[in-house]
Amino acid sequence: MGSKWRKLKTTLATNLCVFVTVDAEDYSSPHSGGFSGDVLLSPAPVSRPASPRLRLSKSLNRSSKKTCTICLASMKRGEGQAIFTAECAHSFHFQCIASNVKHGNQICPVCRAKWKEVPLQGPTNAGPPLGRTRINPVNWSHDNPVMTLLRPIPPRPNSPRHAAALITPTEPTIFNDDEPLDLKLTNKTSLENSNLKRVSVKTYTEVQAVPRFSSVDDFTVLIHLKAPAPAVNSLIANGGTNIAEGLRKGAKVMEDRRENNPVGSIILLSDGQDTYTVNRSSNSGGRKNPLNYELLVPQSIHCGNGNLGNKIPVHAFGFGSDHDASSMHSISEISGGTFSFIETESVIQDAFAQCIGGLLSVVVKDARVIVESVNPDVVIGSLKAGSYKSHVMAGGKSGCVDVGDLYADEERDFLVSVNVPKELTFNETCLLQVRCCYTDLLTKETVNLKSVNVTIKRPESLVQELVSVEVDRQKNRLQAAEAMVQARTAAEEGDLAQAIHTLENCRRVLSETVSAKSGDRLCVALDAELKEMQERMTSRKMYEESGRAYILSGLSSHSWQRATARGDSTDSSSLVRAYQTPSMVELLSRSQASLLGSPSVQRSVRPIWSFASPKPR
Repeated sequence: MGSKWRKLKTTLATNLCVFVTVDAEDYSSPHSGGFSGDVLLSPAPVSRPASPRLRLSKSLNRSSKKTCTICLASMKRGEGQAIFTAECAHSFHFQCIASNVKHGNQICPVCRAKWKEVPLQGPTNAGPPLGRTRINPVNWSHDNPVMTLLRPIPPRPNSPRHAAALITPTEPTIFNDDEPLDLKLTNKTSLENSNLKRVSVKTYTEVQAVPRFSSVDDFTVLIHLKAPAPAVNSLIANGGTNIAEGLRKGAKVMEDRRENNPVGSIILLSDGQDTYTVNRSSNSGGRKNPLNYELLVPQSIHCGNGNLGNKIPVHAFGFGSDHDASSMHSISEISGGTFSFIETESVIQDAFAQCIGGLLSVVVKDARVIVESVNPDVVIGSLKAGSYKSHVMAGGKSGCVDVGDLYADEERDFLVSVNVPKELTFNETCLLQVRCCYTDLLTKETVNLKSVNVTIKRPESLVQELVSVEVDRQKNRLQAAEAMVQARTAAEEGDLAQAIHTLENCRRVLSETVSAKSGDRLCVALDAELKEMQERMTSRKMYEESGRAYILSGLSSHSWQRATARGDSTDSSSLVRAYQTPSMVELLSRSQASLLGSPSVQRSVRPIWSFASPKPR
């Protein structure tokens, strides 16, 4: 046993991975420290000299790849992933190769050599199962680069357990194998710089001035938010063919996390309909019973359950013409996620890249906007916030919008309707006070921004009334979204002609607005999108195959003010590319470059300036 223990120590000194086989009679050795069976370690550097007998050749070290050939990601130490080195000296991420061999495959993906021993994952919450040993050296912290793994003890040739060694392990009862997300600030300068990167709040009034002796019953104020630059990367994704079961498992993974990282999402891709949970039967009159899509979403991730502190949005992707767009859209709305329509296989990667580009750039959590009337004669009539939860208090003196998470450089716009009273004394009237609070994802601190006052000038008379393009632009967005809802309702009732007429009428109204006449790009995009919807409603078959999904993905995008994929929206030549952030564009560019087979060949993805951001007039 002494020589075997020396081999293990030598391994730690040479940064190699070796297998140390321990006989049954050696288990009681005082040097083992509880080590047994077949162990795999990804060790940290140790100053003890290495034995030449176990040292790999320098040429092999130089030629070894630093990339996992399964997931194509790097395999550098300190990245929070265990590394498995096989008998043939090829290395992989432990989770990648464990997933690759769990069905009995014992062939190296690189050199096709047949392995005698393979990695096998098991539950991490209980003690070591029969035939396995948990390695946890004394005085080694959980942050030590030497990873703790579970490995099967190689059975003897005549052992009845030989056939069972390759049996797929059962699903763990607790999913708690995630890695911590370290966001500690390293010095005072970083802290000072982080304080400068805060959400910005701006307000715009429908017009700059109202005559002093006049009053307005329905006056619109725009509240504009913009998130700071990127600060954190985090993503958890899951999905399944049985939609309800896939979401249940995804929710359980999120609930069982050992390291409850502040950002988490579920990504769901489906090309069919759920036939296990949703009842699609018809009543006695032959009409289909209303479908309750809430049954597909676990209660723990319902957006309306008061779980703001543990919100887990489901970003749904409907692929092809056979998926159930209504259920996928409902799932995303219930959980607070988005719905994207992937029409062809060629845009799957781009659609995912755009979504993940946003998820990897979350910088603001649990944002909330509070609006208060500061004038005794001013009353808040309504808060138009799309799918975001909003509330106007009784009496109309205050209201709030729960914004939730924001991606880096992402923007939000909310319209507040108030009345403007007569002003007999001053040259201006203060209407509202706007405040914003949120959790900074980098510092974990609650940030309360300085309040912003909304005022308008009150001259005795106006020579020319200047309409705010910023406010008019957002009115057009809401009007287009309302037209989409009405058109979809008509189409579902079988009246495609009325649906097309509704969209056409909205296009005509938008073309006559101030922002459309000034060439505003959001208005151009809205018109292109409405026209595309009309073309997808020319027949019942076309609507069933793609029209419904296209409309629902558009509604999801405009109601959350977040980019979704639909049609050619991820292509650089498309006009329908609203709400893309720089992080989304960057990952989308990398995706499109990789599809061409060479990073040096870039398909053009033009930088996107947000449609919500104010532009010079």
